[in-house]
Amino acid sequence: MEEKGPHPGLTRVLLFLVAWLAVASAESYQKFLRQHVDYPTTETPDPQRYCNLMMRRRDMATSTHCKHLNTFVHVDTSQIQAVCGQAGEPTTGDLRESDASFPLTVCALQRGSWAPDCNYKGKNSTERIIIACEGGYPVHLETEVPNYAGLEL
Repeated sequence: MEEKGPHPGLTRVLLFLVAWLAVASAESYQKFLRQHVDYPTTETPDPQRYCNLMMRRRDMATSTHCKHLNTFVHVDTSQIQAVCGQAGEPTTGDLRESDASFPLTVCALQRGSWAPDCNYKGKNSTERIIIACEGGYPVHLETEVPNYAGLEL
């Protein structure tokens, strides 16, 4: 069957590109969920044990690599996704800052800690979040969130 229109090959390329972007956005959203959302919050005795458990459980602390800094957000995904719309305000570039504060746990790799023995310090707080969105879904959480300079390593 022959395609009609002025640029049939271009139409196919554009459709392929749109499909590829949709898949890439979905994968980025799934990675965001894996790395940053823990709701309901996993119960542990203290933030340090929480971080050591969750960083391993979510494959950010492995036998060959320790992620240096990660933040977990402890609310339902719909509340985070809302920041991409009415519940957030644009900041710099493609970033959006939440109107509301959310419960967080920040996990920071302890000095002198190396794979495979990744050891973390943790700090619980309630802060606004800054995220990047694609297609209305969060795909990146900024690590430079205010008030974390006090996390002693």
